[in-house]
Amino acid sequence: MILYHGSRHRVDKLERRQAQAADGLTVPEGELLEAIYLTPDRGFAIAMAARPDGLTEINDEEHKIHFEHPELFNPEQEIFLYAIAAESLNGGRIEKIDERQYAILDAKEIIPSAVEELRAGEVEKYYELTNWKRESEKDINSEMRNSDSRR
Repeated sequence: MILYHGSRHRVDKLERRQAQAADGLTVPEGELLEAIYLTPDRGFAIAMAARPDGLTEINDEEHKIHFEHPELFNPEQEIFLYAIAAESLNGGRIEKIDERQYAILDAKEIIPSAVEELRAGEVEKYYELTNWKRESEKDINSEMRNSDSRR
């Protein structure tokens, strides 16, 4: 099985870090471990790399994402998708956080088997961005509203 890790940063190895929650935000305890987080879900890993600063709400059932600060989302931003063969983890201490996340607890670092350089806009192949539209879509919607108001 291939596991993924998405990031805005290009690195040679994934290092264990203490996850943080935004001020005033309550998250499940399993999401605040000092660990390396991986997912079997390629789209989710891309979403984690592509999200702008601020709270990002992901609705997996409807495949939708809502950004707290949609104005900060840049579809052209370079992001990185790291692939790790599960077999290469050598039976390390892995904790299943939920259906889409695993935490590697006992490795200080993992060297990915592959790295893909993508653009943040790739997330649109997996999720609908509910409160962000491409400039061309904004222009079309604006023109449609203007023509409707002239009638």
